[in-house]
Amino acid sequence: MTSPEASRRARTAVLATCGLYAAYGLLALVPGLAMVRGAALVAAFYFLPGWLLRDEPEVQARYQVGPEGPIPPWSWRAVRWAVGACLLVFPPFVLGFWWFYDQVCAGDLRVLTPALWVEQQTPWAGGLEHYLERLCRGHSGEFWPTSLRLPATWTAYGGLGFVFQVVEGLFAVALAEEVFHRGYLMSALEERFPPRRRIFGAQIGVAAVLSSLLFAVGHLVGMAQAARLATFFPALVFAWLWRRSGNLWAPALFHMSANLLMELLLASTFRA
Repeated sequence: MTSPEASRRARTAVLATCGLYAAYGLLALVPGLAMVRGAALVAAFYFLPGWLLRDEPEVQARYQVGPEGPIPPWSWRAVRWAVGACLLVFPPFVLGFWWFYDQVCAGDLRVLTPALWVEQQTPWAGGLEHYLERLCRGHSGEFWPTSLRLPATWTAYGGLGFVFQVVEGLFAVALAEEVFHRGYLMSALEERFPPRRRIFGAQIGVAAVLSSLLFAVGHLVGMAQAARLATFFPALVFAWLWRRSGNLWAPALFHMSANLLMELLLASTFRA
């Protein structure tokens, strides 16, 4: 039976997530606040969970959102799990990426039928097709990229741009999002909906699905495109890594690596 405290924490976590994204969306209506609202969102990801659990240091420690600070404890075990996940997931993902755009940029949108139908029910109907049309103008028409092209942001400042992308991608994006969505939100939901299945060695349940869904919907606030809901699927991998490794650095490092890989694939597959 779920305790009242667990139900309260889960309810608070869901309301905090919805409220945070609502505030982020409303700030977009104020001109000149783009950088400020981005920094505020990152700060909230790191510090809001610890503040909401300020009277429960043992829960903070269990969720890895405190009590000493918002950065999770470092773990080499987490690094090994992140590297293993990259080696396992990235090769088929890269092939799937090339196959997908080979089909779509040739005009075959059948693979997108479900996504296009969903988008037609929203105010953003046609947005995905317009996005793909612009993107595919730079496609070579070949399955394999004609050459490996590094993103311009990587080669800026004599190559130091890549270092900046790694640091920013880890601390301002991946780790911040993992602390909030997996460390806080998913953990709170798991106490309300305890996982009952073991998948590849990790206890995963409805909480992982719900937190991944909220994670994906939150991405619509920054850019209202139905394709961004696809972040639901990597979020499930992040959730699995969190539970399998027992440390938030594992999904954070995998998350950052996946974002960098996507940047490289887009730069190599499409001409600017």
